[in-house]
Amino acid sequence: MPARTLMAYATRNGSTQEVAAWIAGVMREAGVTVELMRMKEATEFGGYSTAILGAPLYLGRMLKEFHEFVELHREPLSRMKVWCFVLGPVENKPEQFAEAERQAREQLAHHEWLVPEDVRIFGGLWDVKRMEFPFKLMRWLPASKVPAMDARDWEAIGQWAEEIAVQIVAQNQHVVT
Repeated sequence: MPARTLMAYATRNGSTQEVAAWIAGVMREAGVTVELMRMKEATEFGGYSTAILGAPLYLGRMLKEFHEFVELHREPLSRMKVWCFVLGPVENKPEQFAEAERQAREQLAHHEWLVPEDVRIFGGLWDVKRMEFPFKLMRWLPASKVPAMDARDWEAIGQWAEEIAVQIVAQNQHVVT
């Protein structure tokens, strides 16, 4: 039976879920068995050799769901190769990406035992119309005048997924041989 990869994500308004699904699709095309699920739904870890964890940054912090998941599943995750992606900036400005990376690494440092193979920062999505209650109330605030912005670079996301897939396939071939 081929090794499986867990693709677990935390999301508030669905953007991180869309990125996780994209990554999972690219990896499946490369021959990796990937199971995609929201972090709060992931409870069984048998058969997973690798995990990809995704979460957004809001005001410099990852969602509580991410931190709870990582701590609750510390033991099985510590035996796997883990990659992390974080959605942050909604504008393609290098200084915003640098700050998001600093914030993401600061958040990950709360879990000293977690040493990802790679941490990748991708652009995020800002769209007041997609936000859930109570955040959708922002439609009536001055912030609602900010137009929807989508800084997700699907090509870069796909390339990162392919890089991981190559590593996982090579690892699985080494184990089988």
